[in-house]
Amino acid sequence: MKKWLALAVAFAIGSGGALAQEEQPGVKDFLAGQEAIKTKNFDAAIPAFEKALVANPELFASNYFLGWSYKAKQNWEKCGSNFEVFLRKVGSDPKAGEQIGHSNREGGLCYARAESFAKAIPHLQKAKSAKPNDKEVQFLLGVALMRENRENESEQAFTKVIELDPSLKNAYYYAGRINFNRQQWDPATQQLEKYLELGPDDAFAPDAHFMVGSNAIRMAEGSPDAAALQLKATEHLTKFLAAKPTAPQAPQAHYILGSIAAQRDDNATAKTHFQKYLELEPTGAQAEEVKKFLADLTAQ
Repeated sequence: MKKWLALAVAFAIGSGGALAQEEQPGVKDFLAGQEAIKTKNFDAAIPAFEKALVANPELFASNYFLGWSYKAKQNWEKCGSNFEVFLRKVGSDPKAGEQIGHSNREGGLCYARAESFAKAIPHLQKAKSAKPNDKEVQFLLGVALMRENRENESEQAFTKVIELDPSLKNAYYYAGRINFNRQQWDPATQQLEKYLELGPDDAFAPDAHFMVGSNAIRMAEGSPDAAALQLKATEHLTKFLAAKPTAPQAPQAHYILGSIAAQRDDNATAKTHFQKYLELEPTGAQAEEVKKFLADLTAQ
C-alpha cells in the first residue's frame, strides 16, 4: 500500500506543488486519512476519506483506502462498494495496475463475505484470472457461484481449491453437496466422507451425515453389499438425528431408519422411528404407509 501513497495524490489531483495540492478541496482530509492509515487508525481514516470525497469526488483514491479501512472493520458491504467505485473511476490506468488487482481481489472477497454474491463474482473471476492459485479467491468464488445456481462453474472452483490445498475441508463439503443435488451418489459420498474425516465436529457435519446416510440406502438397493450399506446408513442418519432432531430432513431420516429396522424384524426400533416420523410429519408422503405398519404391529 505504501507505493500507492505517493502516487495517490498525484494521480487524483494533479502534479502541482505540495502547497497548491493542499489548497485544493478535500486534499487536507485526504492527507489526514493517509496519516491515519499509516498507524492503522481506521476509525480516524474512514471519516477523513469520506469527508475528502464529499469535498472533491475526483479524489477517488480515497475509495481505495476506504476499501482497506472497511475491510479492517469487517464492514464487508462498504469494503466491496468502495473498491468497486475505485475500479469504476480509475478505469484501466496503467499507473494503477497493482491497485486494480488489489481492488478486484479484496472487493470480491468482501462482497462474498457480505453475501452479495452477484456483485462478488465478476471481481473474483478477474482476481482468479490474474492468480489462478489463490485458494481463498477460488473458494469464495465457488461459494458465490453456487449461491447463484451456477453449479458447474462452482464445482470447478472447489475442485481447484482441493487441488491447491487438500486440507481445506469445506471445499469437499460444497463439492459433495453439488454432486448430491445432481444425484451423483458415488462422488458425493466420497467428497462428503472426506469432509467428515477432516472436520467430524464441523458446523456442516450433521448435514453431511444425512447426505452420506441417505446415499448409502439408495446404493444398497440391489447391491451385494446391501447389509453393509444399511449399517452405514444407520450410523450416519443416527448421528444426523442426534445433532438435528427437528431439522426438515429429520422425518425422512426416521422413515429410512424405521424401514431398515422393519426389514430386520426389529419391530420395536421400527415402531419408535415411525412414531417419530408421524409426530414430525403427520401428513407426509409416507404417512399412510407408516400408519398401516403401526396398525399391523398393534394387531399382532
